Amino acid sequence: MVATHRGPRRGYRSYEGRRQPFIWREALFGLDWLSLRLSPVYLGIGVPRGDGSPIVLVPGLFSVGVHMLEMYLWLRRIGYSPFLSSVGINVDCMQALTQWLENTVVDVHAKTGEPVRLIGHSLGGFVARRVAMRRPEIVSQLISLGVPIRAMEAHPAIMAATRFLGKSVEPYWPAEAGAGRGPGVCYTERCECLAGQPQVPCLPPSVHRASLYSRSDGVIPWRNCLEPEPTLNYEVGGSHIGLVFNPRVYRIVAGLLAEACAKGRRAA
Repeated sequence: MVATHRGPRRGYRSYEGRRQPFIWREALFGLDWLSLRLSPVYLGIGVPRGDGSPIVLVPGLFSVGVHMLEMYLWLRRIGYSPFLSSVGINVDCMQALTQWLENTVVDVHAKTGEPVRLIGHSLGGFVARRVAMRRPEIVSQLISLGVPIRAMEAHPAIMAATRFLGKSVEPYWPAEAGAGRGPGVCYTERCECLAGQPQVPCLPPSVHRASLYSRSDGVIPWRNCLEPEPTLNYEVGGSHIGLVFNPRVYRIVAGLLAEACAKGRRAA
């Protein structure tokens, strides 16, 4: 379903002049998981088969790769070659996370000899977007699940927790750059990884992209998840955490992957 830009629905409240979602809705993510297990799409029924191409899955903030294990196993069932990212617990310097993911993408590309697709959830999708911008020659597709595309903004409670953790994060600096800053600036307005970034980083046309979002998202304001081009946005419903279990997400992802495969064959 393509995004429709209507006014905010019930379940959102004003916070410092903005509309923010109720975070308590995230406690319902188990319903998304249950819906997935009861859906034919979980068994690969009614979705196009994959072509064996490699897909790297990137978890969200405070998550680990196992959070996306259901999607990993599902992608294998429908004919793709999925890989879990090597970012570990997704709380670290943004530059470090980007570098670790880029290393994973380079390794997967070297092993398979094929362009890599990225599926990122929440902050993981933000990092995946940075890697796609860095390495468009080996990244062919980016699918964002509840990703803050327009700005690094989330529910105030999440942003406060992130800034608190950022105080103890040691900023990443390449060896050739010499000594850098001390801890205490990551995920703040002084973070050099985020400062000066364009509002919506533009990807090369060669990278197929799409954004899946939910108006019931209790973490990221849904408008923050929209690609500038409306046809690239898909509303799915459900919770933010549950986007990695949502059967509507799985059905749309299968279609997007197959569509990109077909376009790649025509281009070749």
